[in-house]
Amino acid sequence: MDLIYMNSQKEDVGILQDYSFDLAFGADENDFECKIPRNNHCCEGGYFLYIEGTEYGGIIDDIAVDTEAEEVTYHGRTWHGFLDSKCIVPLLEGEQSTADVTLKLTDSGGESYVDKYLIISGEANKVLAWLINRLDLGSLFSVSEDDSGINITEYRFDRYVMAYDGIAKMLAVSGAKLKLNYHEGIVAMNAEAIVDYSQDEQFDSDLISLKIRNYYSPVNHLICLGQGELSEREVIHLYTDESGNISKNQTITGIKEVVETYDYSMASTAEELELNGIKKLKELWNQDSIETDFDSNSNSFDIGDVVGAVDQITGMQGTATISKKIVTINGYETLITYKVGEK
Repeated sequence: MDLIYMNSQKEDVGILQDYSFDLAFGADENDFECKIPRNNHCCEGGYFLYIEGTEYGGIIDDIAVDTEAEEVTYHGRTWHGFLDSKCIVPLLEGEQSTADVTLKLTDSGGESYVDKYLIISGEANKVLAWLINRLDLGSLFSVSEDDSGINITEYRFDRYVMAYDGIAKMLAVSGAKLKLNYHEGIVAMNAEAIVDYSQDEQFDSDLISLKIRNYYSPVNHLICLGQGELSEREVIHLYTDESGNISKNQTITGIKEVVETYDYSMASTAEELELNGIKKLKELWNQDSIETDFDSNSNSFDIGDVVGAVDQITGMQGTATISKKIVTINGYETLITYKVGEK
């Protein structure tokens, strides 16, 4: 693959020679390292590296030289890393809904959400475009104008969440994932539906190492505790049924009932307490996990896609979300490693 380098004005300069290019994106990294022979050194801080038509690329943030090894290392943020170095702050004074996105400005009691929360609704690509503009990244990212068919409904961002995590979580709630692709001088961005490969593809313990953990008695009754003291405290009871559906009606009782309390005294309203309680109960109920990493020459898996695994001896199986993608490119050889089971 041609690894092209361009200057800080995003003007193509040339193609790197004899390089090794390692990138990681997803959970907890979103950066790259590129090594070249010292006599091939050609880039400066603030230059960009990219492979046309892929999500592989980013900006050089620092450069190191090793005279003994006769190599230079360029290190920086991937395109995902740009999002990971921006913060989504709560609603700002003066922000209003637009023709494309709806901002929730007040709670049910009429109290303003300014400096408290950012709550947004709209078609996913329109929401992404609004966020990219708000994050002042429009000179690098362009969001598809196509209708993704994915709707964001009153999604409330965590306070001061980093943009990559916030966007990934927002899309995941609607069964979607973030797609990036560098093409003709811009990082094209769009939302796509998550693919559940566990429905027809499973990893086999005879082929790769697995750690599978199944929970047979998950929390099915969550007592949510909001503001107030003693008898004045806001309390909401949430329940799951045998399939994990959440409601205020209890169907699992007796020795099968598993209760936990959730202290969320910062909730300003009962609605806010309930929404966060539902989110918490989903996490507690869905605790089955897979831990593995696997290599693939296929680029078909994306961060957020779901995979399944089975242990042939015990018969245990489970599903997990792809949380990290690690790409190593040496000339024309590409190795892609995926990790699941990481938060």
